[in-house]
Amino acid sequence: MDESKQNLEDNIIKQNKEIDTLNEYYSKLFEHTQVGIICLNPDGWFIKANQTFCNILGYTKEELQKLNFLEITYKDDIDKSVDLYNNVSENKKRSYNLEKRYIRKDGKLIWTEIFVNHITDKKGKFLYTLGVVTDISKRKGIQDTILEQTKTMQLYLDIVDVAIVVVNKQGNITLVNRKTCEILGFEEYSILGKNWFKNFISKDERMDQIKDFQDAIINKTDISEKIQYSVICSSGEKRTILWRRRYIYDEEKSIDGMISSGEDITELLKLEEEKRKNDELLFQQAKLASIAEMLRNIAHQWRQPLSTISTAASGMKMQKEMGILSDEDFDLGMSSIVGMTKYLSQTINDFQSFFKVDDINKEFTNEELFFKVENFILTTFKASNIELNIRAKEHFTITGSLNEMIKIIITLLNNARDAFAQKNLDKKAVFLESHLQKKSFSIIVKDNAGGIKEEIKNKIFEPYFTTKHQSLGTGIGLFMVKNVVENRLNGKIEVHNEEVSYKKVHRIGAVFKITVPIKKY
Repeated sequence: MDESKQNLEDNIIKQNKEIDTLNEYYSKLFEHTQVGIICLNPDGWFIKANQTFCNILGYTKEELQKLNFLEITYKDDIDKSVDLYNNVSENKKRSYNLEKRYIRKDGKLIWTEIFVNHITDKKGKFLYTLGVVTDISKRKGIQDTILEQTKTMQLYLDIVDVAIVVVNKQGNITLVNRKTCEILGFEEYSILGKNWFKNFISKDERMDQIKDFQDAIINKTDISEKIQYSVICSSGEKRTILWRRRYIYDEEKSIDGMISSGEDITELLKLEEEKRKNDELLFQQAKLASIAEMLRNIAHQWRQPLSTISTAASGMKMQKEMGILSDEDFDLGMSSIVGMTKYLSQTINDFQSFFKVDDINKEFTNEELFFKVENFILTTFKASNIELNIRAKEHFTITGSLNEMIKIIITLLNNARDAFAQKNLDKKAVFLESHLQKKSFSIIVKDNAGGIKEEIKNKIFEPYFTTKHQSLGTGIGLFMVKNVVENRLNGKIEVHNEEVSYKKVHRIGAVFKITVPIKKY
């Protein structure tokens, strides 16, 4: 009997030690965990809080024990907190999650994520509430910053006067800009999430476009840089759009979707059918074509900054999810995003100045002229793997319309660039040169793309004459250049073929030479 009693006492002592050990473990876990832990009575008054929660809110444990959780909840979050608290109790559910704002002791707001668990006895009586609280202020700050950057990017996209459509691998729309909504006649909310091909492409062209897209996504085949098809508007009207398309890649460099920029050419096609009855219409079309080309240059210039912003944001998101986002990495990532945003803003300013009507004569140098031309067009040449060589042999001053000269040169450069289209050539090059004579100056644009056939050389300045596919040109660019040079600049434009040497490759190329009287211009 004594032995049984002794064994019982020994077991009691052993169990008490185990309880003490567990209490010690619990106390250490409670106090030293990286998340806040709170205990509330059924009326919402603090019973207990660990030091982490105290640090988050700036209160001492003693101060918290005199407070109800509603007293330190931000006013806009009180109703949500009370509703959840009561609904869970009434429905006899034990737990829920929510994000809410607390008011620190110093008056500052702090964002938290809370896991709430109501503790009941065996009969279901509500005893107390346990809460696990995480400070998510930095995460919210990042989210707000990304949201603000997204709004800014959307603003930039809405400034662009071409349609922008982004679809995922399933062909569902994830982003559109203002111009797309205008063309389709729908509000943005009624477009997003719908399948682009099934809802907005005309039936007679739909299957071809679906097959083209699926082949590109599944088989990773090339998507045509330019393509033309009709879209269906809310009124049932068909609008013909000239699209430029590019893949979108995820972080693993797998194809994740497609972005398209489109110019509505419906009216342009109608005017072509009517044969463009007067020069005013011709020049208007040329202007629209010039604007479209410049806007595509914006897309090229934005690709790298947008990629940098996306990489910085996704990198910080991943680091945050892994719990390794340091303040240094956060500051570095945000600085990168802000820097790229300023660059994009400056790009918009540059292109806005280009499109301003500029009939006022002013002085500028040939180097300044070539510098601005290079800024506008260099990215498209790099994207086409064409070397652009600029040579200003003499330094001289020109008096006239800078924007008009830029547009003329860019038209000739675009024509030279397009001459390489659908030609399998290596070491592609285009040369831009200026020369000064006694009473005039000359601008020369030449390429090594194979030259112009003799039988069509006299026709290339005629309206609507083009050797390109209809998706690459309308045949009014060179007509517009010749008209401006001869009628407004009192100059002349000549074209011929010659052998062009570049990196030990000798090939025939087209040479366009503009000569303008320096005193009269």
